[in-house]
Amino acid sequence: MKLMKPEKKIIFGTLILSIFVFIVAAISFYVQIEISSGNVCGCAIPVPLFIPFLASMGLFIGTLLYHFFFPYKYKINREVILKMFNKAEREILKKLLENDGSCLQSKLTRETSLSKVQVFRTLENLVYKGIIKKESYGKTNIIKLKKDIYDLFY
Repeated sequence: MKLMKPEKKIIFGTLILSIFVFIVAAISFYVQIEISSGNVCGCAIPVPLFIPFLASMGLFIGTLLYHFFFPYKYKINREVILKMFNKAEREILKKLLENDGSCLQSKLTRETSLSKVQVFRTLENLVYKGIIKKESYGKTNIIKLKKDIYDLFY
């Protein structure tokens, strides 16, 4: 599912709200004309149904906009997900999460209890599993959590 940028969401929401306000204004104007001409019962929408109709339309538009701007996100416990990994993978993933999803490989070696070889092998395993990606950066690598994995934790 492709996500919409916040600016486009605001424009789209404003458009929906504007259309609703225009429809309410047009219907109100039509009913006012019918009432002033003395033809209260002759209009397409009877006056006693006019207010409930507009209220239900307002509820529908409000619910649609709420769902659009505040989609439900499942709360997932970070620790439960991390339990699915072995100790070395868990330690590296925690460091990556502390650093907003990316970190230098050399920093991971320094800041974890793992040796350089253990870090290298664990990272290769995580790349194979599709959890991280490695990008060359001088004599070291930048390790980044893949976006879908990072979004799982936040």
